[in-house]
Amino acid sequence: MEKTNNKKWYIVQVVTGYEQKVKEDLENRDFDKGEIEEILFAQIKTITKTGKVRMKSLFPGYLYVKVEMTDDSWFIIRNTNYVTGIVGSSGQRTKPTPIREEEIAKIKSRIIDEELKSKKVEENLDEKQIITSVDYAVKDKVKIKEGEFSNYEGKVSSISIETQKASVEIEFFGRITTIEVDLTAVEKV
Repeated sequence: MEKTNNKKWYIVQVVTGYEQKVKEDLENRDFDKGEIEEILFAQIKTITKTGKVRMKSLFPGYLYVKVEMTDDSWFIIRNTNYVTGIVGSSGQRTKPTPIREEEIAKIKSRIIDEELKSKKVEENLDEKQIITSVDYAVKDKVKIKEGEFSNYEGKVSSISIETQKASVEIEFFGRITTIEVDLTAVEKV
């Protein structure tokens, strides 16, 4: 006789910031029967403005657990440190409501999409040349060579190597306007 797989996905609420700790604790807990098949902590890589890679939770305070919800597994999950509840369990010994496999597939697909975006951004950061010096200075007359203000001429008001930007004062509709452009988009006149 073939054993049926009664494992379904459940949403476990945890204290925000402790998702990884709860995931590790659940992976190390001893279940008599109905072992956890998979735990999903939906997080993605993000890149800060300074180029640092950070992990960000897509759904702070939630883990997704695929398990056969027996009395034993329900008790162990509920009584794990930093777990605040299981979505769909209203108390009075009612077991939680599972979520559909399609919902988990959507979450996994989103994680993959975000990872691909992050990888592209990382590649662009690696390819982008960091400028450490320029051949113009503050108050120099320059010409903008690219972007929406291409071919405008103006005066440099500030240069930031850190942000890789230069502020240039140009005449726009009869008024002096300061715009910010990449350091490489400007050439001395």
